[in-house]
Amino acid sequence: MSFAQRVSDGRKNWREWTVPVGGDAIFQAEEVLRAGGEDVYISQQAFSRWRGIADLAALGSNYVDLDYHQRAQWKEKRPGDVAAAVCHKLEEVGIPLPSYILSTGRGLVCVWLTELLPPMALPRWSIVQKNLAGALTEFGADKRALDAARVFRLAGSTNSRAEWGRRHVGMIWCQGTPDAPTRHQFGTLADEVLPHTQAEIISLRAERSARKAEREGRTKLAAQKLTGATYWVAVHDDLQSLRRYRNPVTGTLPPGQRDIWLFVAANALSWIDAVDDMEQEIRILAMQSAGWSESESRARLSAVMKRARQAASGKMALYNGREVDTRYRMRADTIVDWLQIEPAEMRAADLRVLIDTDRRREREAERQTESRRRRGAKDQNEQKAARLELGRQCLYLSVKDGMNRDDLAAHFGVSTGQISKAMKEARAGAE
Repeated sequence: MSFAQRVSDGRKNWREWTVPVGGDAIFQAEEVLRAGGEDVYISQQAFSRWRGIADLAALGSNYVDLDYHQRAQWKEKRPGDVAAAVCHKLEEVGIPLPSYILSTGRGLVCVWLTELLPPMALPRWSIVQKNLAGALTEFGADKRALDAARVFRLAGSTNSRAEWGRRHVGMIWCQGTPDAPTRHQFGTLADEVLPHTQAEIISLRAERSARKAEREGRTKLAAQKLTGATYWVAVHDDLQSLRRYRNPVTGTLPPGQRDIWLFVAANALSWIDAVDDMEQEIRILAMQSAGWSESESRARLSAVMKRARQAASGKMALYNGREVDTRYRMRADTIVDWLQIEPAEMRAADLRVLIDTDRRREREAERQTESRRRRGAKDQNEQKAARLELGRQCLYLSVKDGMNRDDLAAHFGVSTGQISKAMKEARAGAE
């Protein structure tokens, strides 16, 4: 996780460093507070190395930053009174109360702790973020502080920009105990926050698919496809998996692979992140995977950044006689061809989207097998072994008690056809 501190040494205004999650992070927090603890920040999520979405390792909380001092109704209120009003508002709209509320000197941070989530949960996590901020708009919810790479002030530190009596940063409200605040289940939290629960979304999708199939005279439901941002999130995850597979030690790409990989990765980020966040993420990704400087990454990837800024401003491009988004579109097979991803790499790196037709069929077969297993179905080897055992028991009972096929079917509660097949396989196995 990352620590950061605002400094004024004449050369820069910000320094940042990372430490392993766990005891090292606690020790580091205690050390920095003992050293003065002024204007110290800490990341809310875990990262593999760099604080950026491109290197996100796990999500563990949702949060909203409330700049209530910018709202006339609240700016003269005490932090505790604003926190109480926030809780009342959340109860009013049916959203679970946060795990704790932090007073930052000039505002509040509401935090909903959850179990650790994998990076692939980022799209739904981001939607929850937006809905939480929307519910607390009247308290000055900062819509620019909703990304997963955000840092907030460290509890126990001081805010040099706050009024003297409010400089101390600390927890002012807690659900549970300060040492062990309540931790939410993300799925339940999301179902409470979002307009539709996950189960309702699945149901609505099924209903829409059924209606479409009925209109087109088909009985088979249309297969679900990745669309929009979810496609680019999956592409980004595959690119990271491929990079780590090709260089598991440092993750740095060799010369000859960097330009194309970074171009595709930067374009994926342009579809996922807001423009300001995207440019920071691209710089981190370029440093991490290729060792490029900030100026080098800006020069080499300027076309991607330019198109993202155009899209953010609402500008459209003309393509085949119709207006389209200015950002680059890339098919998965095009990316596979550009990056020369071999079938063995697709399997070893467990890629989900950047795969060929054969691997796609394999994944579908794997999903069907796993689905049958979850429903309690046995695989073919288990079925054969069970049938062989049944056949042996039937042969024994037919000799010992003179039971015929109908008797055996009634005894074991199966069809006569199953009895015949089981006995035939048992005889063949005994020969």
